[in-house]
Amino acid sequence: MTTGETEAFATRLSAAEAARVRDAVDITGLSKSDFLALAFRYYIKENPHNISAFRPKEPDQDYLVDAGILPPETTDEWTGIADL
Repeated sequence: MTTGETEAFATRLSAAEAARVRDAVDITGLSKSDFLALAFRYYIKENPHNISAFRPKEPDQDYLVDAGILPPETTDEWTGIADL
């Protein structure tokens, strides 16, 4: 479903994976949506499967920020949960 500048995606996880996500959401205090958006952001940035669509034209380009899904990331955002 596309709404303005954002689009919703859905997936199914195994019960074990879903439990790990719920635990991470509880630990971080983020909503499920925000936590999964951060996970997508990380995957897109790291691009472990070298998907060409995830290679930005600009080195600091963030597709989720550009789409209005997430606010720009700051280093302060990670200091509180980096050791969890």
